[in-house]
Amino acid sequence: MDTVRYFSSLLVIAIATAGLAVGGIGAWTGIGLFVLLALVDSAMQPDYRQRQIRYPAMVRALPYLHYPALLAFWMVFGWQLGVGAISGWHILGGVLSVGVWNGTIGLATAHELMHGKSLLARTGADLIGTCYGIPITDLGHVHVHHIHLDTPQDGDTPRRGESLYRFVLRSVAAQIGATFELEFAYLEKIGKSPWSPRGRLFWGVVFELGFAAGFIYLAGWIGLPILLLTWVLGFTVMADYNYVQHYGLVRVPGSTIKPHHAWNHLRPLSRVLAYEITTHSEHHLNPDVTYVSLTPMPDAPQMPSLLVCFLASILPPLWDGLIAKPRLQHWDRHFASAEERVLAQQANQAAGWPDWAV
Repeated sequence: MDTVRYFSSLLVIAIATAGLAVGGIGAWTGIGLFVLLALVDSAMQPDYRQRQIRYPAMVRALPYLHYPALLAFWMVFGWQLGVGAISGWHILGGVLSVGVWNGTIGLATAHELMHGKSLLARTGADLIGTCYGIPITDLGHVHVHHIHLDTPQDGDTPRRGESLYRFVLRSVAAQIGATFELEFAYLEKIGKSPWSPRGRLFWGVVFELGFAAGFIYLAGWIGLPILLLTWVLGFTVMADYNYVQHYGLVRVPGSTIKPHHAWNHLRPLSRVLAYEITTHSEHHLNPDVTYVSLTPMPDAPQMPSLLVCFLASILPPLWDGLIAKPRLQHWDRHFASAEERVLAQQANQAAGWPDWAV
């Protein structure tokens, strides 16, 4: 069962795709399923169990299956738009269903592959990245976020009092900037032009244009604004991962990364649908460990269900008041070092929050 449970994300995509294939009100299936699973996940007890995998080859291959699944998800949406089976307000249902699940499951599977060492793994991550509009994000993630997390040098660490919407703009700009800087530096080192076919940026653009062309071909020109809107939603959810897993945390630059430098979401559905990216403390301690081998840390900082956090972050007062502030107050008093408490006091002051660290 520990192997089979990770097929849940493919099942979710299949159900949401079937809703699109039905057309009309069926276009809302994906987003309705998201809300339902958030409620179920929140009602379940935390899952702190270490996985026992009997078929390691299967779990290694599983993330690669998500590119054809997500591609089919998108193309069924385009086809139904093109034939008029999804129209009017039901287009919004399709945008929400495709955008939310592309960000939620697409980022999780791409994240697992981007930590792989092989060309196949990186290519798989890039292909999945085309589905939510930003391939090649592993460059900034691996070489910036994993080194500078919870410090001002990391564009993927949200500040206290920073809304999801402000953070998305800053985070995406930081990721794109890091991608260009790192990729161009590598190509200059080997004596190639910035847009050489030897570089990953060139192929990322090719993949993205090919994906967009296929969708617009099926949907017609109405597909262009719908594609862009769905991509925006997709990479908003992608950025939401960093938002809810590092919100408000602080670390002295250059200091050792410890379990308390990440939020964990150890609910049963959060773990399997997000390919254990929610076992986040262990991931930052051992970023090369495959998802099924990560060890949950119940004594590390905890958040509610990942899906619930995604929903709550849409409304900043709800997120700050009910979820973030109480946990950050506990973090400052029980997890932070003396130096981090000083940084936390400064962060609270900058956000206009109470000084509870003393």
